Amino acid sequence: MRKKKFRYLAQFTIDNKNEKKNPSIMRIILTEEYIQVDMGYAAPDIYINGGWIDISPNTFIRVQGSEKQYSLIEVRNITLAPQKINFESKADWCVFSLFFKPIPIEDCTIDIIESLTPTRNNFNYYNIQLNSVSSLQLLSNIEHL
Repeated sequence: MRKKKFRYLAQFTIDNKNEKKNPSIMRIILTEEYIQVDMGYAAPDIYINGGWIDISPNTFIRVQGSEKQYSLIEVRNITLAPQKINFESKADWCVFSLFFKPIPIEDCTIDIIESLTPTRNNFNYYNIQLNSVSSLQLLSNIEHL
């Protein structure tokens, strides 16, 4: 018998108190196997050649009200620190995906934490509200043996 695997595009809102605008969270996909966070990053103007980007391998998601950490399991189009992607100009940009262990597919508020003691270079996001399952949009269903 085949079991259907579902991917849901989460409707989310980010608390206005989050100061980070770069990178921006573009999309969050929930599955039974992982949570995917797609982000876009524009090279900042403060660097002559656009600077660099990376992500800590210790980045995790935390569902508010729980101390459990859902660890980073895969990345796409970004390097894990200490390796870096160096930009060539201030006009460069990077779209990347972070994959975490799956969270419960239910109404919740999450934090994405790159560092528990963040600097201005860390990508920490707080109070990301994911709407209830009834408001999630089905992306696809994949048949699995």
